[in-house]
This record gives sequence, structure tokens and C-alpha cells, in this order.
Amino acid sequence: MKAAPDMVVKLSYELRTEPKGEVMDSATTDSPFAFLFGHNNVLDKFEDNLEGKIAGNQFSFVLSPEDGYGVYDEQAVVELDKSVFSHEGKIMEDMLFEGNIVPLQDQHGNPFQGRIAKITDAMVTVDMNHPFAGKTLYFSGQIIEVRDAHPVEIEHGHVHEHGDHSHH
Repeated sequence: MKAAPDMVVKLSYELRTEPKGEVMDSATTDSPFAFLFGHNNVLDKFEDNLEGKIAGNQFSFVLSPEDGYGVYDEQAVVELDKSVFSHEGKIMEDMLFEGNIVPLQDQHGNPFQGRIAKITDAMVTVDMNHPFAGKTLYFSGQIIEVRDAHPVEIEHGHVHEHGDHSHH
């Protein structure tokens, strides 16, 4: 079977942000990454590079920042008053440290995450860019399995590890 829409693709991979650099993310053959092809679960160009591949195929490709997680946006770095990070009137000091990923929500209540970049006495600088924004992505790996998606996976838009289940 070939990687195509409505197929489940399992793969191992390594992701680097430099051609021979440190591995920044990975999935192994013992703990593979699985996704439902054609359902916006991965980057478009990631999927494009895997289309038509079959189990056993190896892959290696490079995605530009524009094809990956976008260019780094300086306007996505904001200063927030420390009071934003309070619960019942107390600032949650245990979550305020540089590099921590913190849950936030926009004015409509939609959740998103930001990374704490800097902390002062009164302000917290939060970077809402994806950690790989502005980075060239170097992927390499191997297709482990390609199978037909179960109807419930197609209905839900994502892989169910053990096939059919209902959680929605």
C-alpha cells in the first residue's frame, strides 16, 4: 500500500535543524509516529514528501521555514504583566522560569502555548512562535507501515492506536 489520503502511515524519523546537527525530535521503530494521511495532522510539505511511499522506503528531505513552522515573527514575542500568571490572587511562581512552556488563551478563550523567554520583577516575556519557527528542518527516516484507515479514524480525523474506539 502507498501513502495516500485516508491511509495510516507509521514511520520512524529524526529531525535536525542543521544538516548534521543534534537530533531535535525523533520517533523509533519501537515507538513509531503514526498519522492519518490527508487530514491536516502534519505539515503539508512533510506529507507531500511521503506521498506514494510504501513500507520499507527510506526518506530524507529538507523543509524551508516557510514550508515548516513559518518564519520567526518578532511580533509574536510579547510582554505580559506577571499578574496574568496568577490563580486566586497568587502569582504561580513555580511555572515562571525561562524556557517553560505555559498555557495561555486568546481573547476568545482559544488555548495556545507560549515559551517564557525572560522574567523581570513585574513582567514576563513570552515567545509564541513555534520552537522550530525560522528553522530549516532536515527529516530522515523510514516508512514502517501503510494501512487503510478504519472508518472511525477517518470520521475522527486521526489515528486510533488500537483501531476502533469511540471517545468523541
